[in-house]
Amino acid sequence: MNISSYNVTDVSYHYVGLRVLDGMPAHVGRRHQAEAISRGVRKVVNDRALRMMLPEPRGTFETVGEKVCQELVQLRLAHSDRVGYELTEVGREAISLLASRKYVELRRLMTAAHLQTYDNLRTVLQTHFEVGFIWRPIVESMRLGQEGYIEGLLEPTFGKDAVTEATALNGDITESPKRIENTLHARVLERVIPSPRIGVPLFRAMCDRLVSLRLLNIQRAKYRDYEFMKSYSPCVSGSPTRPWHMPTEIQLSSGSYVIYLCEPNMSDTSQRDVLLKELDQVLATLTLEGGYYDIPEVRDLVCERLKIPEASFDDGINRLLDMSPPVLSVGLRYERISGRRKPLVRNGQIHNLMRRV
Repeated sequence: MNISSYNVTDVSYHYVGLRVLDGMPAHVGRRHQAEAISRGVRKVVNDRALRMMLPEPRGTFETVGEKVCQELVQLRLAHSDRVGYELTEVGREAISLLASRKYVELRRLMTAAHLQTYDNLRTVLQTHFEVGFIWRPIVESMRLGQEGYIEGLLEPTFGKDAVTEATALNGDITESPKRIENTLHARVLERVIPSPRIGVPLFRAMCDRLVSLRLLNIQRAKYRDYEFMKSYSPCVSGSPTRPWHMPTEIQLSSGSYVIYLCEPNMSDTSQRDVLLKELDQVLATLTLEGGYYDIPEVRDLVCERLKIPEASFDDGINRLLDMSPPVLSVGLRYERISGRRKPLVRNGQIHNLMRRV
């Protein structure tokens, strides 16, 4: 089965659905269950945006409840009858893990459910294992007339064939910067994932879903003098290389295989020390601005070097901030906060600046 939903971009939507179906029996009817899930998802998304000082989400979320229910059925976490939806045994296991805050076990269950269900989602993750990074160009409108600009945006993916590829695309480089960017993204995807064919909007939605499962990181990065959204997986498909790699078996009709999820335990002193050592090495390469470093930039660099999920970095930094005597301090600069440059959330407050003490 292939995933096709543009609406369900975050696994937290499924957790809302699990909670609703756990507390709202099937006999109340599908419509009421779906409406309750839509309200819950909207509240989660709005609360997150408010907490992180991000723009209010667009859209009404009216249809997301039914899509979540359908996906819970596809993931075998729920089943339906003529009246409504009800959790399966696996769904009840998931809600039990959620209620008891056993988040690592819950992520392993949800990862297995997703990769066992969706062929194209599995292909996207496997491609990241094989190629390392997928470079999606960011088009700067002021540079569109610059000689060699399109070739430079294609070079990380096409290498020496970038000039030929850019020449072939010349007829399409006449639209708005956003449309040009989509054209370049589509060509990159055709190159790195020739089959099955995945459109640009669906690829973005799948990447966001994989990020929420901690199977993917996405960062804004530079290659030479060009800007990209660079995605990679902190997990490994071969032999584990770190103590925080946890095996998860994926059962398919053709057989099974194992991937190693990246689940650092930042309450463990030795693992936290690894983070602090890498943090010091990264800070040594950066320039202070007003006495502080930019947390999103530091997060991108540390996560790529250690190959850990962004959420694990945030957890580790919060634990380092709890140390006595302190080794870090944090601050806030209101500008430059965005969905891809998320601030650190600590005790209900947000911070996007850090300083080594």
